[in-house]
Amino acid sequence: MFRAEVLWISVFLAIGAVGGLVYNWPSEPEVDVESPVVVEPSPAVEVAADSAAGPAASEELGAVEPVLGENPQAALADPGAVSGIWNDAGPSSQRSQPIDFGVLELGDRLLLGGNSIGAVKHYSKLWQQANLPVDCAVLIRLGLASELAGLHQQAEKHYHSAIRVAKKGSAQQLVSLLGLARLWEREGQLGEAISLLGELFLVYSHEGYPVIIRESIHQQLADCLQRRLLASQVVVEALRKEPMEYHWSPVMVEPILELADFKSPTDPPANPASGLKLLQDYDGGVSLMLVQAHLEGISVLELISELQRLSGLQVIVTEQAKSSLVGRLADVDSPVMPVSMLLDHVLEPMALAWSQSEGVLTIMARDELTSKDLASFDLARAQRILRQVQLSLNKEEGLGHASGVERTAAAIMNEGNNARLSGGWDVAVEKYRSARDVGPADELSAKLYFNEASLSLVRGEKLNALHSSYMALDQTLSAELQAQVYSMIADLELEFGQLEKSITAASRGLRRADDPAVFARAAMTLAKAYLLTGDPYSANAVLFEASPSLSGGALERLASVFSSFARFQHVGPTLGLQDEGQRVVLALAALQPDDVVSYADALVVSKAYSAVGLRSNAIDRLNEALDIAPAGYWNERIRLQLAEMYYASQALDKANETIESFGTVSATLLPRVLYLHASVQLELGNLEQSEAICRRLLSMDIDQEIQSSALEKLGQTLQRSGDHYAAALCFAGLLPKSEGAASEAGGETAVSP
Repeated sequence: MFRAEVLWISVFLAIGAVGGLVYNWPSEPEVDVESPVVVEPSPAVEVAADSAAGPAASEELGAVEPVLGENPQAALADPGAVSGIWNDAGPSSQRSQPIDFGVLELGDRLLLGGNSIGAVKHYSKLWQQANLPVDCAVLIRLGLASELAGLHQQAEKHYHSAIRVAKKGSAQQLVSLLGLARLWEREGQLGEAISLLGELFLVYSHEGYPVIIRESIHQQLADCLQRRLLASQVVVEALRKEPMEYHWSPVMVEPILELADFKSPTDPPANPASGLKLLQDYDGGVSLMLVQAHLEGISVLELISELQRLSGLQVIVTEQAKSSLVGRLADVDSPVMPVSMLLDHVLEPMALAWSQSEGVLTIMARDELTSKDLASFDLARAQRILRQVQLSLNKEEGLGHASGVERTAAAIMNEGNNARLSGGWDVAVEKYRSARDVGPADELSAKLYFNEASLSLVRGEKLNALHSSYMALDQTLSAELQAQVYSMIADLELEFGQLEKSITAASRGLRRADDPAVFARAAMTLAKAYLLTGDPYSANAVLFEASPSLSGGALERLASVFSSFARFQHVGPTLGLQDEGQRVVLALAALQPDDVVSYADALVVSKAYSAVGLRSNAIDRLNEALDIAPAGYWNERIRLQLAEMYYASQALDKANETIESFGTVSATLLPRVLYLHASVQLELGNLEQSEAICRRLLSMDIDQEIQSSALEKLGQTLQRSGDHYAAALCFAGLLPKSEGAASEAGGETAVSP
């Protein structure tokens, strides 16, 4: 657990000032950077005269042992002058000699312009020129520039030096601690980062400190908690089924530079009276219970007991949690804070969690929770801090209007995403709408459109999903997001029957996809679209190229059916090992009942069954597809294919029943439906109905192929009815006159004549 006073103790241990002796540690090798500039030397050594520090304090802070710099002036400094710096508990960060502000300003401009390596080079000049390199402003700049340049080891050392030099609780020290937390977050040390930020939240998140500090603590803590939540296997599985995009705001360079030169007030506010006071209590709910806390070095067990006494809550602490709480202390300084957040941050360093049920508060170790319960706890905690971010952000001051808009919209959007993880679709809709009202731009706006499209898709609002997908595609420059959006568009266009658009979108998504799951999804959609447009060669080529990403489980079995069916259509059945029909049969036999999840999949599988003569299996698959297909393009085509399959199997009654269940048919598909209906009626012996349907079909504006087939079908009908002269005219390509003629219909038309 982080304690601010340890910062000063660790200095003496870090430089080897034990028993009045000062040790000169050898220099560490410099970090190699692929850049023509010179990397800055290792952070400076601060020399101390006090030797009363204990080893436990240094280990708890995790301080990095500094090394002696290469500046000969620093090595030859007068020991008496040096030791005088550490006379106070909080050493002065006064500059030891004038700073070249031209170099400083140039470094700032380079850093603000994105040239972090160049900024490191110029800030290093200031470090090398200083007689005693203990200037906080320079150390913070070196740490920030190294952080943005990817030199995390160097950045961590500079931030440690700035923490030791800065005055306790000053803006410079807090900025350095926040920089250290960012480094831990980037390196995946989320537990350490959350513990540090949580303790900063307990002490420094009230109005006694600059607004930028408060907002930065809230924002970084929210990001760390969100990343830990997304690392949960439960959440990973949920995001595979329902993909969402989260937004991480970039580092605020300009405010950090301002705080590096921030002058703390000469007259700090008086410390309030120590103690814990209950401000608000609603039926014992810790989320609505507010307390005022000004506590320094209080035992966590004592704090829990005091909360129990004030609120009347029944607190249960498990045995494993008790062993973790023994001897642990906490600092809290807040005029108002919910008890839920107080418990969150006080218990985090001990890896403890809490839950409340019917007035009973239970504190347990995180290890005692199931993966699902732990994910629920982390989700609720992330939601609490995200709401705190929204409350604390101020557009008019602190972060500035543009940055405040971005962070506010991102917090609302992330909160909506988390609500979806717990099934709160309606809450997510409201959150996305609120985030859109804030006015996000650029990549954040694109991510919000993607999330809106994803939510519309799972809610069955396909047109809204398609619109939002195209809006996201129009605004993003990220290849990763483009791949996901193109994959979603390909699925939607395929569902709406726009096969050419689906092929275009899937092809573009395939070229941009880096995530194996997105790549596999785009490849399967592209293969289905090719198969449904009658291009088996292209479908097989796509599946062959994507085969490494399609290995394993249901996806591999379904891809095997698609590819073997595509080759069967292109190559045709041959003898021996080249008989693709056998491969189709083997692939179909390997399918599991749950492998086919969409009606497009079922339609292709049905075609494969039909191609090898397994009509009963094909009919079963078509019935399954018809049950899940929505009204529209594919519903009509699946119904027509099912009727054709019944007709080919001589199940004429079922074929006729299937056709009559159409009701209305789109104009593009109506000629095929009428021709099949006439064929079925002819086979059933309903000659008058067959003739009427054929004449109705011939009165329509149809292509030459359908017209020739309809004349031949009419001739067969007239021949069976005994009108051989009229039948001969039909076979000759002429339409005989009739007293009744089917009325022409356009658009959506009834099937029955």
